[in-house]
Amino acid sequence: MRLFHTLLYPLLGLLCLSCSDDEQETGNNPALNSGAITFGVDLTGFTTRITQDGTSWTNGDKIGTYVLNAETSELVSEAVNTPYVCTEAGQSVAFTSETPLTVQDDGTPVKFVAYYPYNADIQDFNYPVVIADQSNGSTACDLLYGTTAEPYVYDKESDTDIALKFTHRLSKVVLKFMDMEKRPLTVSDVKIQGMPVSASFNVQTGVLTTDEAAVSDIAPYVNTATDYREAIILPTALSNAYKVSFVLDGRTREWVFADLDISLPKFNPGSQYTFGIYIDPTADIIVGRLEDVDAGNSSAPWDDGSKEEGTADGHKPAGYNLFPANEATDAFADTELKISFEGVAPELGKSGYIRIYRKSDHKMVDEINMGEGRVFIKDGETLLNTWMDIIGVTPQGSSVSRRVVNYYPARVEGNDFIIKPHQQRLDFDTEYYVVIDKNAIVQEDFAGIYGRAWTFKTKAAPVIHGPEYQLKISHADMNAHFYTLQGAIDYCAVNIDLNAQKIFQMDDGIYQEMIYLRDQSNITIKGNPNDNTAVNIQYDNSNDINGGIGGGTNIDQFAPTGTVVPSSGGRSVVILQGNSEHIRFENLTIENAYGWTLGKNGQAEALFIDNKSAALLNCRILSYQDTLLPGGGYNWFYNCYIAGATDFIWGSGKVVLFEDCELHAPTGTRAVMQARVKAGYLGYVFDRCRFTVGAGYQSTLIYQFEPDNLTFLNCTFADTYGQNFVGENKPLVPNQPTVTEGCKMYGCTNESVAEFYNLIPEAVRATVRNLNESEFNANFGSREKIMSWGGNADASWFQE
Repeated sequence: MRLFHTLLYPLLGLLCLSCSDDEQETGNNPALNSGAITFGVDLTGFTTRITQDGTSWTNGDKIGTYVLNAETSELVSEAVNTPYVCTEAGQSVAFTSETPLTVQDDGTPVKFVAYYPYNADIQDFNYPVVIADQSNGSTACDLLYGTTAEPYVYDKESDTDIALKFTHRLSKVVLKFMDMEKRPLTVSDVKIQGMPVSASFNVQTGVLTTDEAAVSDIAPYVNTATDYREAIILPTALSNAYKVSFVLDGRTREWVFADLDISLPKFNPGSQYTFGIYIDPTADIIVGRLEDVDAGNSSAPWDDGSKEEGTADGHKPAGYNLFPANEATDAFADTELKISFEGVAPELGKSGYIRIYRKSDHKMVDEINMGEGRVFIKDGETLLNTWMDIIGVTPQGSSVSRRVVNYYPARVEGNDFIIKPHQQRLDFDTEYYVVIDKNAIVQEDFAGIYGRAWTFKTKAAPVIHGPEYQLKISHADMNAHFYTLQGAIDYCAVNIDLNAQKIFQMDDGIYQEMIYLRDQSNITIKGNPNDNTAVNIQYDNSNDINGGIGGGTNIDQFAPTGTVVPSSGGRSVVILQGNSEHIRFENLTIENAYGWTLGKNGQAEALFIDNKSAALLNCRILSYQDTLLPGGGYNWFYNCYIAGATDFIWGSGKVVLFEDCELHAPTGTRAVMQARVKAGYLGYVFDRCRFTVGAGYQSTLIYQFEPDNLTFLNCTFADTYGQNFVGENKPLVPNQPTVTEGCKMYGCTNESVAEFYNLIPEAVRATVRNLNESEFNANFGSREKIMSWGGNADASWFQE
């Protein structure tokens, strides 16, 4: 954020040296002549001495003065803490003393030091600083210190105009209490809490020593001209313990100084900080910002030369870019939020909050607590937290069923900190602002995002025309309709005829999301026809965090945290469920990163099908254990690559046809498939498929689980599968298979082009039916014959 600074012009004290009349008239110099000192002080422009109105010295203002040896800083006069009093009010005034300082004409270089406000009880140069009670004004606490810039040697020929520069040695804060529309609010019992209130300032050395143990409330002054609270504070590093307490509408509230929209590591001496504290009492929102006020933003110290961006100590933090950009007007309603850092890569914080507010009424629409995390969901016991999401809307005419899952509301990718809001939190054509506690992101230059430093507006709802509705999904093209696949699914569920033809075109990219598609039909989801790796629907999900195969449950879309979760949404990345049919994926990847990218061994489906009909063409389906669960009704996989280990295809619908597919076990497996086909179902049919294994690995094809309704037609098997057709060489069930039940085979070979049927161990081979040509043609000779099994009248839908 750009900080606008106003130069605070230094207050100059003019040191006027007056010789006695006798000296001037006679020209005779006694052995030790002396000069009596008076001080003149001139205020011009914006002064360093901040009085309550900030413009002038006041009649009666008193300073304490010393004259010291310029080389040793030791006293050169018996006069100590000599008081000088301002005899008039204004910008250019004179200070005089009844017992003025004197300097000797002995060639000793001296310097003058002065402080304000005067304290008669100063001991050994130590000025006591006590700032707790400022309810009657902060001027009495405003410590200024002045000294000469160059040593001075007195003689009667010397220039008697000596600059004495005063600077503030403490800091000042101004507090403005306003509502979200910047209207003043009436508050009471304002206290600044958690700060040290006592220190000692050494006038001889100019060093301030803070008593860190002396912590107490500071009662600020009410400036009647502005109704702002003003207080002098000790220069100190910013701490989470420093806060403002106040009463509004009979309720005590708090705001922490560290919750700012810029990097402000400390309060510097000589700086005045004006804070706007914005409050929405109806929604319990308090947002603080370092304000850019008319008098000039005083966050820059007066003597560090800072003029542009940066913090009070001159440190310029590394920048970052926001997505959506601040004040963007074309954000997706299903967008992720991204902070791209230019410096050191960020890390996830372990505390603090990320919040999104609707700008029109400042209602908080989403919240992520970085102090929480993913927890295993125990059905009917686990309580909803901000690291869980509720996926899916209720389609027209359907019952309530939503998928509750642990998810990653924030993640780091390289130098990007990515925030994924909860589902359905953002509406179309609506303005929002984001507030991020600085502890939520661990990055050396990140100081949080507060106030309205990050605002954006979502696009209007898309206008899509039928009868074939085409939607574009993209992370990069702001002209697309949606940012996520789930966003497009949900929009169609409530806005478009469930049975209308819908085509979703996904741009290249990794789509980090879990999907729940239920009770919608005729949806085709397309990736890149030239590269099925370019579009990747991917997530890290597993049984150890979202247990079971999962699905939907009856829960409100906006259920508050603490709500009991009825059941887990399951460990799969994509779930197709309910009365949906004709769901088709083309030219893309569905990956469970838990098993594939991260290489972890555990139940973690990439795809769970439990609807009426689905088709996947030229797709990759990747995980480790339990990669694919093709249940439900009729499923067709054409020219697909399916990989994993440990039963990576399991469970079966009525008919599951794999055509021209590769089933790959990169590291071998105890079993490619554990079919678990229901009695009366045709089960798995593999036509012209290749079963491959990573080089040098042994692998087993089938984990026996009756009934073993498995059909292999014109397939090629890695050599290892001959002797390892079934785990432990168990006979298959039924042990006398027919053309429609049990394990069947036709025209299969191994990689060495040997007839595969004869390579199966004899005990197992006896339970496998080797189909003749007539049986093959009659029952499995075409895709339509296979998909017509059981009287399915919809077999013609399964087309390339």
